[in-house]
Amino acid sequence: MSQLSPNNSDKSITFEESWAHRPPLEDIYDRLEEFFPEHDLDKPDLEDSRGTSSTSVEQTYGIPNIVDRDKALVQPQKSIRNVAEEHKKRIDRGNSRDDPSANTVVWQKKNIKVWGSHIEEVGTSSQTKANLDSQTDSPGRILKWVRGELIAKGTYGRVYLALSATTGEMFAVKQVETPIAASIGNSKDSRQMEFIQALKTEIETLKDLDHPHIVQYLGSEETKTFLSIFLEYVPGGSIGRRLREHGKFDEEVTKSFTGQVLEGLEYLHSRNIIHRDLKADNILLETTGICKISNFGISKRTDELNGTTSDAMQGTVFWMAPEVIHPPNKGYNAKIDIWSVGCVVLEMWSGKRPWSEDEAVKVMFKVYQDKQSPPIPSDVVLSDLAEDFKDRCFAMQVLSFVFDPEERASTAELQQHPYLELPEGWVFNGFK
Repeated sequence: MSQLSPNNSDKSITFEESWAHRPPLEDIYDRLEEFFPEHDLDKPDLEDSRGTSSTSVEQTYGIPNIVDRDKALVQPQKSIRNVAEEHKKRIDRGNSRDDPSANTVVWQKKNIKVWGSHIEEVGTSSQTKANLDSQTDSPGRILKWVRGELIAKGTYGRVYLALSATTGEMFAVKQVETPIAASIGNSKDSRQMEFIQALKTEIETLKDLDHPHIVQYLGSEETKTFLSIFLEYVPGGSIGRRLREHGKFDEEVTKSFTGQVLEGLEYLHSRNIIHRDLKADNILLETTGICKISNFGISKRTDELNGTTSDAMQGTVFWMAPEVIHPPNKGYNAKIDIWSVGCVVLEMWSGKRPWSEDEAVKVMFKVYQDKQSPPIPSDVVLSDLAEDFKDRCFAMQVLSFVFDPEERASTAELQQHPYLELPEGWVFNGFK
């Protein structure tokens, strides 16, 4: 029973993030000075961003490519504002119904060529080689970028809005401060090294992924002061934030979001990846209603889909499956994410986190000792189909005090569940 002690609940790295407002791209471009207040956006001091010899890479980005990438390179004496305004005009033209080419330009993510292999933050004197996966050799360039306002923060790092001064495109940068080498023995720095490793895990996990319901990786860099990962900018914040702002969701919205999350999870599981920390705060939401799974700092690759991992307890207790709280000898598998799906759906039904009346240690005892799943609040009334969907997520068989999660449905099975059927013609129109 040592695994249920209060001290043990602090062993894993959790990634609670406080999400600030994530405004639409149009608003950011229209009010650049508010989101990038520490930069002189009108200073015409950018040099031509072509490099002499570097590596070009194929990546996925959060804004469609409207023109040939080489034509979008910054010319000498253009300011950051000039570059951003030009990119905004291309977006506006692409989204205009009167534009004959509009059918080729949508807000969905596409595979495009993004950056060369050298990256430089405007306002710093250092130029570093970006850790972007090389695929082809071609003349490269320097990516210049500026860091904007904080959009999320957690115990291990911060996420900022960022703008490419080279192309005018918007993205996000997650940064973890690098501990000072001379004081590595310090316990705080040792903890910081765990966070660095977690971000490296996220980089290794995300760099090969390409799915509409997974936040898109763009690249990474490591300097003497920061390890940074560049990600697509997802306006709208997280599902968790929206729940705190609007309360519980309409049932159709819950069904739509759940189906999207299951699609993303099925993709992850097919690539032998377990997320291990799925919750509403780790699912980003575009203003159009597109969901994207994020925060892969404690994700785990397995040898096969049903392969197991015997790692110690990882994740956030309120969304944690029983076999994670008390791992069996054979470890656990992708079915732990299914339990978390049930918890996320419960969040959307109720507007509250699972186990909203209990503290973490009490939840651990209830799940492991009492074999309980998260209760449904008294003010939430479920249909028979919703009840069955919930039961398929939380199913567990207890054999000789060992949890067997195989009764739980797979992502593919849950996607076929009749509860998720939406009315014909239904589309997401925001929150009421």
